[in-house]
Amino acid sequence: MEALISAAGTIFSPQIIGLMCLGTIVGIIFGAIPGLNTPIAVALLLPFSFALDTIPAVALLIAVYMGGISGGLVSAILLRIPGTAAAIATTFDGYPMCKKGLAAEALAVGTFGSFIGGLFSAFALWLIAPSLTKLAIKFGPWEYFGITFLSLCLVSVLMGDNVVKGLSSMFIGLLLSTVGMSSMDGVVKRFTFGFYQLEAGLSMVIVIIGIYAVPEILSTAGKLREDMTSANFEKKIFYLPSKKNMLSYWPCIIRSCIIGTFIGVLPGMGSSTGSMLSYAAAKKLSKHPEEFGTGTPEGVYATEVANNAVTGGALIPMLSLGVPGDSVTAIIMAALVMQGITVGPMLFTTNKGLINTLIMAVFVANILMFVFQSFGIPIFARIVQVPRYYLMPLIAVCCVIGCISVNNRIFDAYIIIVLGILGYALEKNSYPLPPLLLGFVLGSMVEQYYRRSLMYYGSFWGCMSQKGAGTILVIVGVLIPIVSFIMKRMAAKKAS
Repeated sequence: MEALISAAGTIFSPQIIGLMCLGTIVGIIFGAIPGLNTPIAVALLLPFSFALDTIPAVALLIAVYMGGISGGLVSAILLRIPGTAAAIATTFDGYPMCKKGLAAEALAVGTFGSFIGGLFSAFALWLIAPSLTKLAIKFGPWEYFGITFLSLCLVSVLMGDNVVKGLSSMFIGLLLSTVGMSSMDGVVKRFTFGFYQLEAGLSMVIVIIGIYAVPEILSTAGKLREDMTSANFEKKIFYLPSKKNMLSYWPCIIRSCIIGTFIGVLPGMGSSTGSMLSYAAAKKLSKHPEEFGTGTPEGVYATEVANNAVTGGALIPMLSLGVPGDSVTAIIMAALVMQGITVGPMLFTTNKGLINTLIMAVFVANILMFVFQSFGIPIFARIVQVPRYYLMPLIAVCCVIGCISVNNRIFDAYIIIVLGILGYALEKNSYPLPPLLLGFVLGSMVEQYYRRSLMYYGSFWGCMSQKGAGTILVIVGVLIPIVSFIMKRMAAKKAS
């Protein structure tokens, strides 16, 4: 505790607090704008960090990280266009709340949930980093395959009313993830159709814009003259959810904190996986599962608590093992290396002061994020009152600029049009889009873990013969769709 107090004295200097305020605001803006994301924001500020000392540089990047992950909820709730991959699941209940005229309440719930999830992950980083790191070390490729496989099966079953359509959507996402060079050998070209631009694969930013933003723009095109949703909110400066709202969903909040932090510790899983798994668990365990998808605060809490809990969890393997938990922590690790800091197990013994300062920076960054977003809710909530014939063309321009900026080529604009038509067709035919996105996010990891498992154990049955968590997870993943399909068929027969 004394070490953290000393670290607080370092963080609360005018220079570092000023840099963290700047970083938090930049992160929120990049997270809120469709087409931009947190890795882009951190990467843009990385060169500026080289001119700073180690602690100010790390504090700046941490602030951008925390602000960016939370900022994605703004466009997800107001426009049904997730600003970041972490906010995909926030659209499920956040946007319906907005359509009911509860935009300010949805933003307040999401902001408060982000704050709680971020604080919890910071405490986890401080208290249980060694234990969680040991657990992650014990996981091999077969265990990681089991986790990713189970995640895909859970989301495919729970995110829609039709098991077959959910699995079909997930397989489309897996196919999209295989476009380009083989992730294992980097030699075999797959599904490029003669376009050299596809050899590098599809970017996450492009897929999110194509699958979510373009269908929303297309579906809104015929409603440009309709009256806008009224954003009902009290005239006050600082917004918080009601006390009753906070107390009603504490079981969901605590569960989402644990799920998000655990997913963050597993390298490569990411915030989008944590938020979707948390949403699926909340829907399964809720007393009112029928309210999910119609605009329940519980759904917003489940996603926003989890995706921000991932942030502190993702720092644990980066600091303890030198293995970044996600793309943002990889950039932060690069910044530490450029500062002459070697991350890994020895860091906890050779540079405890830096570790404690970094942990305190996570606490402070979450507080700043909460303050800035809570003050900004009246401004954000007014977005839904802007006429659609002004708003939608502006969003379309931002989406095109965002996707072109990823690789600096016009070809990606054609890709989002194709993906947009695909997403629009799937949505109109009641195919859930979340399994598709998760299939794309986890597709390359599923393939890599499975192929590494085959190389290690020789065959699929060699993998299944292993007595451990991996085999159990795979069996559970196979049984979930089968049991769910049978139960729904029995319920349909009983109803008829």
